[in-house]
Amino acid sequence: MVALTGGEKDTIAPVLLKAKPNNFQTNFNSNTIEMVFDEYLQLKNAEEQLIISPNNGLKIKAKIKGKKINLSLIGDLKENTTYNINFGEALSDYTESNILRDFQYVFSTGANLDSISIRGQVKDAFKGDYLKDAIVGLYALPVSDSCVYLNKPDYYARTNAQGYYQIKNIKEGKYKIFALTETNNNKIYDSEEEFIGFNTNSLDLKKDTALGVIEAFRASPNKIKLKESSLKGNKISFLFNQKVKNIQYQIKPKTSILLVDKTNTDSLEIYLKEKKDSINIILTADGYRDTVLLKNEKDKKKSFLKLDINNYQNPSNTIFINSLLPLTILNNDSIYLKTDSLKYIKVNTKLSENLKEIIINYSFENNKKYELFIADSALVNNNTEHNKSLKYQVKSFNEESFGNLIIHTSPPAYQIIYELLSTEKVIYRIISKEEDISIKLLNPGEYKLRIIKDENNNNSWDMGNYHLKQQAEKVNYYPGNIRVRANWDLEINIKTK
Repeated sequence: MVALTGGEKDTIAPVLLKAKPNNFQTNFNSNTIEMVFDEYLQLKNAEEQLIISPNNGLKIKAKIKGKKINLSLIGDLKENTTYNINFGEALSDYTESNILRDFQYVFSTGANLDSISIRGQVKDAFKGDYLKDAIVGLYALPVSDSCVYLNKPDYYARTNAQGYYQIKNIKEGKYKIFALTETNNNKIYDSEEEFIGFNTNSLDLKKDTALGVIEAFRASPNKIKLKESSLKGNKISFLFNQKVKNIQYQIKPKTSILLVDKTNTDSLEIYLKEKKDSINIILTADGYRDTVLLKNEKDKKKSFLKLDINNYQNPSNTIFINSLLPLTILNNDSIYLKTDSLKYIKVNTKLSENLKEIIINYSFENNKKYELFIADSALVNNNTEHNKSLKYQVKSFNEESFGNLIIHTSPPAYQIIYELLSTEKVIYRIISKEEDISIKLLNPGEYKLRIIKDENNNNSWDMGNYHLKQQAEKVNYYPGNIRVRANWDLEINIKTK
């Protein structure tokens, strides 16, 4: 006997069998629509996914019953207008959830169907990632510059996982186009957390049109706001909604400060010499003032000092060990190396200026293995946490163990910021107007190269500003990964114009 398997798994999305009124119906005069499919249906996130264009204040109520879906149109239909109902990813079969992506029901209240379409992609202006579920909207001219803040677009569509969108059945005319990533599904640009992208020029649509990529960005907020704040142990942390220059602070009751870190960025960290149960801190900057009461969070369990080591020795004969918090005690006699011969070696150890990095210098022999020992409680941070006994394997390298990257460019018109990334972390950054850039002594491995056109020469990437009609500064990525090999000069060519 052979066990029944139930047949092959269903991988096909539902298929429309019939609709009343018919799909692509002209002279449409109904406020209800019934569609019948070839299998049982389910509808998910209908309020978010269902899009009707043009948007004239119409609302849709959808109800599933078996293989049928019934739509009720609430509101007035305009004369001689083509409407497009896009289901996005809301409609799927009941058994296997196979999605009928971007299924569209189209009708016209006049004798003809509008047929113009536009298509394109939307991506993150800085990261270069294509954006999924961004809303791309068209506003029919004439319209004010503030339309994106006040009104829903006349036509819109949602991007797929590859950032592609297509808006169909558009009436011939002139339009403004915007792309938004939404936080509240109202199709209006009204949150600092939303991305916005736009074409500087309006569109004159007379035929099907393929647009270039719209680059969206999160604009710099108009006002400084404090997003997060905390007091954990001896560490005060603040996170703002933008970069803050010349931030000032006053702590009450008055207390001794060990270190202040990350000023002139979107965060501020203050390390106290003594633990406080609670503090008041007054924050001030240009046009900003706030008073914050912080209470120390209770420790759930005893914690130990955490370290991060680059467990290789570079040609400068230096090992770097990073601590999350500033160190207040460093016992040199409790940190040492051991070779294969079991010989214990005392090393020269010191702290960096920010007290978060241990620097160990030693004249290592090339291609030889060492063990680094840090005895229990050799290190104590400002939160009175000490380390457990630690042991790291360390291997020394010579210059032949590293690779070099040489970048050839055309003469840039303005300075370029080159950022070399490893697993999204910037490990090397150089700002230059030179045609040839050399990055030496890189660990063998794969990297990404980000190229920022710093048009205003302020040494950082600037996001756009719709109010000023400014696009974000251009960011490009070298195609594919850059593979660095030991004892090898890798030369690449890029365009910076």
